[in-house]
Amino acid sequence: MSWSYVRSGTVGQTLVCLHGVGGNASAFSPQLSGLSNTLQVWSLDLPGYGDSAPLSVMDWGHLVLGLKQFLDLHHLHTVHLLGHSFGGMLAQEFAARHPDYLASLILYSTSAAFGSSDGVFQQQFIESRLKPLNEGATMPQLAAVLIDPLLAQPSLQEVRQAAIDCMAQVPSDTYRQAIKCISVFDCRYNLPQLNLPTLLLAGAEDPIASAPMMERLASKIQSAQICVLRNAGHLANLEQATLFNAQVSDFITQHEHEHRQGI
Repeated sequence: MSWSYVRSGTVGQTLVCLHGVGGNASAFSPQLSGLSNTLQVWSLDLPGYGDSAPLSVMDWGHLVLGLKQFLDLHHLHTVHLLGHSFGGMLAQEFAARHPDYLASLILYSTSAAFGSSDGVFQQQFIESRLKPLNEGATMPQLAAVLIDPLLAQPSLQEVRQAAIDCMAQVPSDTYRQAIKCISVFDCRYNLPQLNLPTLLLAGAEDPIASAPMMERLASKIQSAQICVLRNAGHLANLEQATLFNAQVSDFITQHEHEHRQGI
């Protein structure tokens, strides 16, 4: 079964969006509405999210294969791939294995590797993230606790509620799989080989993928551009949608112009 998705726009280049661990295709609603006049925007549900069938084993190999099959099915072979957090990790893995499918890479509030390869650290990370679920909490209850620290301005109720509603819909089994998948991620080896046009977007107040961390990541990628969005945390595409959309649009327009000029 192909991954489910939301699509908006019928003209321009193709932007494919991959959500984070607490998201789904609707997490990119401001991009689906705000960029569709000039771009064809596809926001995907990763396996186990939305109406996408879950994987029996979620690992990076199966996720990359699923994304490739999705792009092949829809004849999308020159796309701008945007990934947020967990989705940004998948975007990096895909770029490492299938760079010929991509016109550019947009990495948003993500990392090139999990914090440590130490097995004890990994296990502690998994246990801490899954402890509330193991103690009987529901995903809506977990979302109500986890979303506020991710936001620069949790007082913005519309943004806060949209993020909570999104995470509340994630099946607990899918969330468990994704957390375990994140704990073994490491794509640092490919950073020097990335020769795609690459944009990195960071929230100035992101507590997870901090702006300094994103700047270090950018420094390891050839000709990468980075933009730090003010008054934004880990969910900048919701918190500062206008600024976020402008950066994405300008980057793709710049790439298109340079491509036509043969630069």
